[in-house]
Order: sequence, then C-alpha cells, then structure tokens
Amino acid sequence: MKFLRIIVLAALLGLSACADGQSTLATTQERIIPVNTAPVSTSTIYSQLSYAGQVHAAEHIAVMSRVPGMVDQVMVDVGDFVSEGDILFTMDPVDLQNNINSLTAQLATAEAAVNSARTGVTQAGGSAVQQQILQATGGVAQAETAMAQAETQVEQASLGLSQAQNAHDTARQSYMDTSALFVAGVATRMQMDQSEMALSNAQIALEQAQNNYNIANVGLSQAQTSHRQAVQSHQLVVGEMPEENRQRAQDALAQATAQRNSLQVNLNAAREQLNNASIRSPISGVIGSRNIEPQTMLGQGTPPFTVVSADTVTVNVEVTEAIINRIYAGQKVSVRIGAASAELFVGEVTLVSPAANQMTSTFTIEVSVDNHAGTIRPGMFAEVFFTRDRAENAVVVPRSAVLIENGEPVVYVADGDRAIRRPVVIGIDTGAEIEIISGLSLGEPLIIRGQTSVTDGVAILIVESGGDI
Repeated sequence: MKFLRIIVLAALLGLSACADGQSTLATTQERIIPVNTAPVSTSTIYSQLSYAGQVHAAEHIAVMSRVPGMVDQVMVDVGDFVSEGDILFTMDPVDLQNNINSLTAQLATAEAAVNSARTGVTQAGGSAVQQQILQATGGVAQAETAMAQAETQVEQASLGLSQAQNAHDTARQSYMDTSALFVAGVATRMQMDQSEMALSNAQIALEQAQNNYNIANVGLSQAQTSHRQAVQSHQLVVGEMPEENRQRAQDALAQATAQRNSLQVNLNAAREQLNNASIRSPISGVIGSRNIEPQTMLGQGTPPFTVVSADTVTVNVEVTEAIINRIYAGQKVSVRIGAASAELFVGEVTLVSPAANQMTSTFTIEVSVDNHAGTIRPGMFAEVFFTRDRAENAVVVPRSAVLIENGEPVVYVADGDRAIRRPVVIGIDTGAEIEIISGLSLGEPLIIRGQTSVTDGVAILIVESGGDI
C-alpha cells in the first residue's frame, strides 16, 4: 500500500512539474488532492475529569495499652509484618504480680478464716474450749494483719486515683482548647488527633486507677468483715455457746466463704490484667510507627504503635460541583498511581460528601482500591478519573477530521472523485475523538487525511480507504 501511495504521489508531482513546453497545459489542468477515507461508524464515547489525591491506608489502627507503667520488652519495629494476635510489646509485670501476690495472700487468709469458721461450727457444742479459743485468737491475729495490708493498698490506690484524675483533667482541658483552635482553623488535624489520643489515654488510666481503688476498697471491706468474723468467732468460743451461738457460727462460716469467693474473683481479674500486659496486634498488617523503647514509661499522648493494613487503600480527592452529581457510592472509576504501576487501577467510590467544604467549595470523595498485590503504598500520588459525559452508539470520528471554518465545525466526505463539505453538530469532545450529533450518516466515506487541503467540490484521489475510524 505504501508503494502504491508513492507511485500516485510521484505521478501527481510529475504532472505539476511539467516541462516549459507544457506549462500552459499544467496551468489549465485541475489540481487533484490525495486523501485517505474511512466509513463513518458508531461507538461509545465519554469525557473524563481527573482529580489528584494521595493514597492512604484503609485501616490505620493505633495500638494502646490498658496497663499503665513501664515498657518491658518491644518485639517489633517499623516495617515489620504482623498477624492478628501477635505480641507487639509487654509492660513491666512487677506491680501487677505484686497485686496478684497480695490477693493470693488475702485469699489464703480468707481460706483460713473459712476453716476457722468451719471449726467454730464443729466445736459449737462446747468441747475443747481452750483449743477453740487458741484457734479463734489466731484467726483474729491473721484477720488484723490482712486488714492492715488492705488499708495500705487503699492508701496507695487513692494516691494513684488522685494522680490519674489530675492527668485526666489536664488532658481534657488540652483537648477542649485544641478543639476550639481546630474549629477556628488554627490547630492542625494532627494536633487534634494527638489531643484526642492523649485524652483517651488519660481516660483509660483514670478508669484503671478507679478500678484499682475500687478493688482495694473491696479488699479492705472484706478484710474488715473477716476481722469482725474472726472476733465474733473468738467471742463465740469464750462462752458456753448456746444454740444461738451455733447459728452465729454458721453465719460466720457463710460470710467467710463469701469473702473467700470474692477474693478469688478479684484474683482472677488481676491475673487477666497481667495477661493484658502483653499487648497484641488487633489486625494483620505492617507496623506503621513505633513510639516506645524498653525500660521507659509509657507516654500518654502518642500511641505506642500504629498498625497499617494495606490490603485495601483509599484515595481522597476534592471534586467540584461540575461533577459531584455524577458520582455515587459503588461507582467504578479508573485510578492512576504511576509510582505503583503503569496500568490503571480499578477503584470504587466508597464515600461521597453530602456537603461542600465551606472554605474550598469542593466535595470530598473517597475511592477504595484493592492492593492485595502490595504494590501501592500509603503516601503515593494518585489521579482519579470520573466520567463527565457519555454517549452509547454515537457517531464518533477522529478529532482531527473536524475543521472549524468561519466559526462552524465541518467535515469532508468523498463523493466519487470529489470532496463534499458537510457542516456538522458536535457533542462530546475527548481531544482525540469527537461525537457528531448530526451532519453525517453511517457508512459515508469520511476524509480523515488530507482534509485540511481540500475545499468543497475539489477533485480528490482516494489513496487509501476502508478500515475503522
């Protein structure tokens, strides 16, 4: 085909470059324009608007500790992959273990009180009074020791509660101040998040301190009850223990048993808290940040770890009112992330802001993109494409085939060996293709090359025809 074009063009040039003796013939000979044509057909055409955004992790979780105090061990670092349930770090278990030891001792004392009360019931008939008195005296002594320990724990827990309350009040005031600054546009989102995180941590610490204080008070109450029971048991065995004293012994046994059971519940809770000293990852993902070191106190403002799940990422873009009504949740869109792949990704609209940002007059759109291949990383630049106009089964021609003459769009079609000028009405224009609303019929031979050289009715030579436009 190229060889045929060369021959035809050479022939035309030869005709236009005649010898001097044939100059009169060349002047009067009609000029013939070589052109290429293609039949007019239909297809789908659409125009797009693109908006830039940045890739974010779809799931970004701050991992906190329910147990305050000193960090013991750190198992992972930034960039490490972790599975759900993996231990990220542990808290110093000394204080927690001491609490368990104290409750264990109290439980042993309560168990002794139960045994003592049981013995009191057995010996309520008056035999071996002296032995009963000795046992009852020992029970009182043990109960007094347990009560002294419980009072010490209440004092320590009260001090911890006061400190936690002060820290919470400070964090709450800071949060309220930062919120006001954020609303006024002075504080940043990061500062707002940090203030909110600090308040959350302070709330956790206050709740833990309140819980410790409540546990300590329960322990004291139980120790006081145990002491009263021991005293009552001692008083019972001193006298002749009539029938009413036998009933009291039964009551003392029931109370001692209840106290022992309550201490067992508290001990189980303390052991659960010790288990919480091993902080585990709530999701599978990659460690995004680490803000702790071993043998340092756990900070109140910054989460020790953040875990990023990047199996799915999101891209937030700000769009104008020109396109917002054409976007809906669940809509599939094309996303270009050049740093991840030369190919376009398929995204899905997951959020459409119901109102415009008052400062920018734009609407926030969130697009979710699958990233199981792991090629997309948070922070990458992305470009999201939204369809603005679309037409099915439309007459579509190359943009270059449409000319503007005297302010009017026109095309040229081949009618035998002549070029015919056709005014047209155009529609969607993508820059590469353009929709022809009226002025062309299907199958007509549209001039797609050489159209800039022809005029209405000029002679043409079709060098190549056929094929898709």
